Amino acid sequence: MTINKISVGILSRKFIPSEFDIYREEESIPWDEIASEVDKTKKKGTDSFQTITNIVVKIATKESMKENPNHKRIAVGVHACLIRGRLAEALYMSNKSQDPEVLALRAIVLFTLSDVTELSNVLDTLNDVISEDSTPSDQVRLSTVKVLLAAAEQDTSVIMCVMEFDNLLEEYPEQVENPLVETMFTLYVVASLLKEVGQAGRASRIVDTLEDMAQQKNHRMFLALVENMRGHICNFRGDFEQGEKHYVAFRTISESLGFKLGIAMALNNLGTLRLNSLLLEEGLDFFRASLELMEMESGRIVTLANLGEISIILGRYEEAENYLIEGIRLEEKTQTGVIELYAWYSILLAKMGRFPDSLMYLKKSEKMVSTSEKPMQKAAYLFAEGNYNALRHKHDEAISLFEELLEIARKEDIFEFLVRAELELASTYLKAYQKSKSVDHLSKAGYHLNDLIQIAQEQGIQALYAEALLVRSDMFTIAGQDFEAKGDIERSLSIAQFIEDVRLEEEAKSRLRLMTSYSEISSIEETPAGKSLDRLSGFKPVSGKLRDIPQPSLHTLITLDREAGLPIFVHHFDNKLEMDSTLIGGFISAITAFSSELMGQSGLLRSINHEGFTVMMEHKEQWIITLIANQESFDVRYKLRTFAQGFDNEFKDIRTGDGFNSKEYQRAEGLIDIIFKT
Repeated sequence: MTINKISVGILSRKFIPSEFDIYREEESIPWDEIASEVDKTKKKGTDSFQTITNIVVKIATKESMKENPNHKRIAVGVHACLIRGRLAEALYMSNKSQDPEVLALRAIVLFTLSDVTELSNVLDTLNDVISEDSTPSDQVRLSTVKVLLAAAEQDTSVIMCVMEFDNLLEEYPEQVENPLVETMFTLYVVASLLKEVGQAGRASRIVDTLEDMAQQKNHRMFLALVENMRGHICNFRGDFEQGEKHYVAFRTISESLGFKLGIAMALNNLGTLRLNSLLLEEGLDFFRASLELMEMESGRIVTLANLGEISIILGRYEEAENYLIEGIRLEEKTQTGVIELYAWYSILLAKMGRFPDSLMYLKKSEKMVSTSEKPMQKAAYLFAEGNYNALRHKHDEAISLFEELLEIARKEDIFEFLVRAELELASTYLKAYQKSKSVDHLSKAGYHLNDLIQIAQEQGIQALYAEALLVRSDMFTIAGQDFEAKGDIERSLSIAQFIEDVRLEEEAKSRLRLMTSYSEISSIEETPAGKSLDRLSGFKPVSGKLRDIPQPSLHTLITLDREAGLPIFVHHFDNKLEMDSTLIGGFISAITAFSSELMGQSGLLRSINHEGFTVMMEHKEQWIITLIANQESFDVRYKLRTFAQGFDNEFKDIRTGDGFNSKEYQRAEGLIDIIFKT
């Protein structure tokens, strides 16, 4: 046996990491040379895995410069780069290759960088070099790139591509028993897609399969990505504590590999978890740590946008401007389309009173939206434009924009902007109240805060729920409803103690002290509401979509004429439980009149709960629209509000007077079909 073969044998047993098992017997890879280099470097106390990958990358880079390079050497180099997150080097060494294995690995890098154009070029090349007669491995590689491109383009063809990918794996089960790197990464992407559309159960099953494959190969990068995806799924289900454990595991495995991109991703995820709990200062620290390690420009852009946003909310305007300017510089270089940078910079400039500059960046946001079909970009633009108008005290224009934002966020199920829309509507109505002293403005601010509280309860987000309760307590206080205010503060204090949030606990205690210090608080300026609203605006959910909750059972919708107190339109959703609308109408009219007399316009009843029934109410100038269900939910409340607006628009010119013709209102059945049954 030669010395070289002996050294390879030793290396195979001791030094070649399990991640490179597929290349262990590949004679064209100079494992003897790598062994020698490892032995030299080991004496310096360097981590052996990182040493091996460094040497492999070095050899592969040199190989890629040759006129007729060895494709296996380049493939193992790209693989090493992926494990370490060294994406630029992976692109460089794979740039001229026509080899299916190298190209499929290159496609993973391009997908990570969101480079759709180059990803499409890879697919074109693979279509040329792979046929039905090609090996099963190459056919799977072609299929994986189809999935990656469709996913990167957010194209509906991704469904067909995934089905083709599944069929190939069923046809060639050996590709599951001995999976390719490309196969495992594609499963990770498929799980991500399923999670994004709310199919957490299916995503979890895909992750189980991926974990089995990664354990078979003892491929730690994929074990790390499994932890990352499990964290996402836990957060979607509202199990934030378990989600954090998975992100910490993701970070730990990534650190053991020297996988800097993985560490940066884990830190960014942990930062977002802090924002989900309104721990803004801690979130800022995580994002800063992520930025230091994030070498990928697209990743830096997202982190800079997060840093700019939170710095604005914390009042650190100079820091925020530095982050956003750097983010915009990178965005203009890479053309990644991160509209949030321009939107938040417009908001920052408006907060600083630099309205001409703010308008300029708002226009840039508008231009990006005009060439995009992404609802998220439209939402970000409306959010910025609404803030621009609110900061210029154009409250009506701002409210109209935030209402449009709310509609888009609900229709497209964009959790982040659903919360932001409700918050900004509450905030803008409060600002309008400061100017007008109109109880109608105060009542509408309370309406949207109630929506925010409902969302927080349904989604199990305790910090958001508690902070919103504190703001609502301020409104109860200035409306003279001290009993209700005290109840909200005490609930908030109880939550703060339960989740061990010292800052929130002190805020609640401060509110209680304030109630005893002042005999009467008549203006919003005398409360800490502004501070709490600023805090709330830092909320960022860890899940892009709302978690599914059981839908309430609807019983009856009744529209009452406010003046006559008579039901003018009745619809029964459940014919088995038809209710006496006249009797219910009389009850609603009486209790609404009592509530208004006792608490004024700001105390208009929103709902009544009694023995398994919830009576939800929407108040219009002429009507009280009532929906009876087994329980309240944000979704049903929004539908009732939409119906009330539609009914008011359709019939506001009809005057009931001393009598009415119920047939005139039957057109409202069309609204029922559109709003409640589709």
